[in-house]
Amino acid sequence: MNTKEMILNEALKQFSEKGYAGTSMSDIAKPLGISKAALYKHFKNKQQIFDRIIEEAHKKYDPLLGSLSMHFTTGRIGEEDVAAYAGITAEKLRERVLKLVGFTMKDPYSKQVRHMLTLSQFQSKELGAMYTQRYVETMLEHDEKLFEELMKQGLIKKDDPKQTALYFYSPVIMYMGIWDREPEREDECIAAIGKHVDHFFQTVQA
Repeated sequence: MNTKEMILNEALKQFSEKGYAGTSMSDIAKPLGISKAALYKHFKNKQQIFDRIIEEAHKKYDPLLGSLSMHFTTGRIGEEDVAAYAGITAEKLRERVLKLVGFTMKDPYSKQVRHMLTLSQFQSKELGAMYTQRYVETMLEHDEKLFEELMKQGLIKKDDPKQTALYFYSPVIMYMGIWDREPEREDECIAAIGKHVDHFFQTVQA
């Protein structure tokens, strides 16, 4: 691991524990045994470090999303996305949702990024907006477009696609929040999310 990677890892650790605003460049440099001056040789400011962390998060997350035909970050719904869900079974849908949830909750990098943004949303209006966009609006907009297309093709029951997306996504986020705050309830939350997905599947059948 080179110095730049060490800095990013330490910064993410600090940000996830104290939030972006609560972390100084000195906080990042000290555990690494380097001076602030040495830190500035690699990154011009704290914002640049933060931006690189978010870039790395996308690099780690996007391949998984692509494999699940969940192109959240592109904002598009292609024919392949619709085809992937057109004949899906309840078991397969549950498997995909739990795989995404499992990665989000358990992958060390993803977990730290989520904690970083959860804390930082209360320290900065901009970071609050980033949290909302990343963990709420992006997901809901994707699902709304997907469900709208599935409804047009008669593959699921016709309804308000936005409300359908809210019904699908909201309980998942709720149980992820519980899991985050109370890790000992992991099994309970996984079971509850699976049960919700099964119920959703039966509800939207055409």
